[in-house]
Amino acid sequence: MAQEPGAQEKTESPTAKRREDARKEGNVVNSKEVSSAALLAAFAIYFLVSGETTIGQASVVFRHSLANLMIDDLTPEVLSGILLSMLGGLAPIMLGIFGMVFFVGFTASFLQVGPMAAEFKFKFDRLNPLSGLKKIFSSQGLMELFKSLFKLGIIGFITFYSLSEEVMPILALSRLSLDAILSFNFGLLGTIFGRVALALVALAVMDYLYQRWQMEQKLKMTKQELKEELKQTEGDPQLRARVRQIQRDVSRARMMENVPKADVIVTNPTHFAVALMYDREVMTAPRMVAKGADFLAARIREVARENDIPLVENPAVAREIYARVEVGEEIPEEFFRIVAEILAYVYKLKGKAVEPAG
Repeated sequence: MAQEPGAQEKTESPTAKRREDARKEGNVVNSKEVSSAALLAAFAIYFLVSGETTIGQASVVFRHSLANLMIDDLTPEVLSGILLSMLGGLAPIMLGIFGMVFFVGFTASFLQVGPMAAEFKFKFDRLNPLSGLKKIFSSQGLMELFKSLFKLGIIGFITFYSLSEEVMPILALSRLSLDAILSFNFGLLGTIFGRVALALVALAVMDYLYQRWQMEQKLKMTKQELKEELKQTEGDPQLRARVRQIQRDVSRARMMENVPKADVIVTNPTHFAVALMYDREVMTAPRMVAKGADFLAARIREVARENDIPLVENPAVAREIYARVEVGEEIPEEFFRIVAEILAYVYKLKGKAVEPAG
């Protein structure tokens, strides 16, 4: 099918936000085949390990109920009492089985999905029969059909094979006691469930990997979707650039306010300009209060002239301090001597008696 005009191919890997949004909506990888294989394995273990115990408990309940039938008259009240007693005796067994089913099913889902709180919403499109038909004939529908046929074939083959192995013991069941018959049936069920569970493990692994791949393809993004998400999370790039420009302008204006406070402007003479200030009562070394290159350097020199701040040409010092010192920082120790000489010269011009430290 030809791609629609303007449509973009989903080539970008999903972002963390897209994955999180999908997870909040309940779109996660959760293979039912993994849960089915785990439940079958649990039933197989139960029948093989706890079969004798279950048979013993059930036998006690049935014997007690049958004994009451032999003693009491069969009135509706007596039958109701016997039935309630039987249900009460079997309740712990049934609760144990239901608890096992719930625990295994929950654990299998939790290991795949992890903790999540999906937002449950009723979707009316699920009531649309056309949507249902589309799902049936979609790739997902065909995959579900394949899995159903595979499971049906596996279960049928394993059941037939297991029963064919036990033909002679099955024919001899009529000569055994009730406990022996139940024990044999529980063991046979455990064998069948165990074999089916082992066969479905392969299907569960394939299904889980397929669903992960399908979810990854579903969550992929077009370049336009990626741009839109970045706008939502980080803001419009043009707006961010404008904000950064405003921040630079504000910082530059604040820096220019410090130029009149400087003691000297060291220049390149045209490409760089650094404004230095020193107050030995509060500073341990001269501090750079402003710096600029090209246009900004020219502006610093202009403000310095307007405020009678001396300009000293020293290209090497200007370049090094500009590159290595940020506004508001004190100059490195290796510049102390040369800067002290510059400040001494400036103080001499201004007639100051104070000498810089260093």
